[in-house]
Amino acid sequence: MSRRRGASNVRGPNSALTEFLRVEGITENFRRRRERETEQQIADLTQDSSDDVNESSTTADNTEVEASTSGSRSTIRDIEEDEDVQQIRLAARRKRRAAGEQISDDEDDGNNVGDSDDEDYVVGNEYKIEGEEDTCIECHQPFKLSVYSRYDKLRKGYLCEDCNELIKAEERKKRKNQMSAKRRRKRVAQALLDKSFVKIPSLQDVCIKVITSNIDQVETLGDIGTSNLNEISKILSKNRSLDNSTMALFLNPNMTKIEFWDCSNVDSDSFNKIASFCPNLTSLTLFMCGQFHNDNLVYFSDKLNLNELNLNGPFLISDVMWQEFFENGGKNLENFEIRNTHRFGNDSLISLLENCGSSLKSLKLSRLDGIDSAAMYELIPHYLTQNCLETLEISYPKSEELVTNELIINVLSMCEGSLSSLNLDGCSDLTDSFTQEMVKFNLDKLTSLSLKNLDQIKDFDFTNFKNNGLISLNLYKCVELSEASVYSILKHSCSTLVELCLNSVPVSKNFWWQIFTPNNDELKKRYLKSDSDDESENDDEDDDESPKAFYDELSFPNLTSLDLGFVRSVDDQVLNLISKKCPKLKVLEVFGDNRCTFGAKVREDLIIIGRQGDLN
Repeated sequence: MSRRRGASNVRGPNSALTEFLRVEGITENFRRRRERETEQQIADLTQDSSDDVNESSTTADNTEVEASTSGSRSTIRDIEEDEDVQQIRLAARRKRRAAGEQISDDEDDGNNVGDSDDEDYVVGNEYKIEGEEDTCIECHQPFKLSVYSRYDKLRKGYLCEDCNELIKAEERKKRKNQMSAKRRRKRVAQALLDKSFVKIPSLQDVCIKVITSNIDQVETLGDIGTSNLNEISKILSKNRSLDNSTMALFLNPNMTKIEFWDCSNVDSDSFNKIASFCPNLTSLTLFMCGQFHNDNLVYFSDKLNLNELNLNGPFLISDVMWQEFFENGGKNLENFEIRNTHRFGNDSLISLLENCGSSLKSLKLSRLDGIDSAAMYELIPHYLTQNCLETLEISYPKSEELVTNELIINVLSMCEGSLSSLNLDGCSDLTDSFTQEMVKFNLDKLTSLSLKNLDQIKDFDFTNFKNNGLISLNLYKCVELSEASVYSILKHSCSTLVELCLNSVPVSKNFWWQIFTPNNDELKKRYLKSDSDDESENDDEDDDESPKAFYDELSFPNLTSLDLGFVRSVDDQVLNLISKKCPKLKVLEVFGDNRCTFGAKVREDLIIIGRQGDLN
């Protein structure tokens, strides 16, 4: 394909050097002009030398001229290469100085200041050489230049070593201040994720921090007190510092309850120490206990008389061993929780129900892939004692169809007079049939309800619900729930709610405005009146648009935690209303609500998590 200059502005790719030379004006015409000048200089030298040559030695001189001409040609090439390198260096220096000092082109065409290749220094039009005396631009004292001398671009002069050290000290201090500010921002961001403020720690917090930092010397710590042991255990678990040695701090014969929330670094032998050193233990919680296996369970069965056992991740315990445990040492269990294991299967559940079902007060089954039959879950209500079960969790089954509406309704019928906590997270096969039947039961003691990811629930009317009010409600990703249902739930429990999650629940901005605005507000009255006028005008017309909903003002005097993540209607105005109408609210999460900014006028003691830029 031919390339015709001027016919198109499209050009092929150039190398970095070619593009750099083009930008700096070092073109082909420039090179040719320099070649002609060099050839002319060599020609003049040759002509001068030829005039002095003797006629008698013409032949010899011609030979010498040819040799000198050949050498001159190589010299031309060397000069050309040197000139190109010099031009590149000159252009680079000029570009750096233009960016830093904005020096005029006339100054750049001369000698460059402070940019020399080896030992040359240039100030104005004078070359400075290493070892040459100069005057410090700061203290005005004479000194000798060195390769380490600093050049001040602003004042266009060099600094002596003493002044240079002072400037270095200031730069180090500035960098230290920047690092300190960065650490402060990191602490603020970490506190924000922990849902707390950065504040002066109490003496107790300082002591606990000192203990945890010296936990390796656990033997010398002495008696700390049982009231602080659980707090220290949580800190060690959070920092992944709970191991075989640090666990000894929490083992003494008087302990009746132990909670270890991260046992990743605790081996099998150390688990046996729990039963050896704590014979009076009745309640045990072991989370992330991947090294807890069959022998440990057998040892616990022989040495301890547990009535509460909570395990998360005991995937080394076999199905057969679970059955033996429930038949032997696990008959006295009243509270049982197991999570994240595929080896707790159908037979294990049957053995649990047969041996402990009648005495169970708390049952939590979560992420148990070994239970793969709906018939196994349907056995649960048949083994329960009427109005004995207080806490029930059946969450994230292997497949959603294993937990049905009929199963949950049957369980509720057995414990409606005693149930205080119900968790059905991830049971996404539940529908409105479950909610319609649930509100018919007399669940007056129910205070905690979690229905995460129940995306088939649309209608949840709490108007006639026989309940004294919920304290904790989690409707995370109930994306089909109607706005009227949300209002019904909040109207029923607004005075008792402490924790509320409406993450991803579709409600409008008008909903927030109405429930946080007094009914006697003039704007709200006009809104209701305009709605009535619109209805009267459209009585005889076929109109698919539904009338505007009207909601009474609600009060949330006890609400302390609210999650409104990915509720797109939430913006700065809604945040202002929430801050005013929820006086005890401490934590508000707004992840995914892009219209929530730092322009919202909220209380200083309200922690807002999830705004863009919070963790920068």
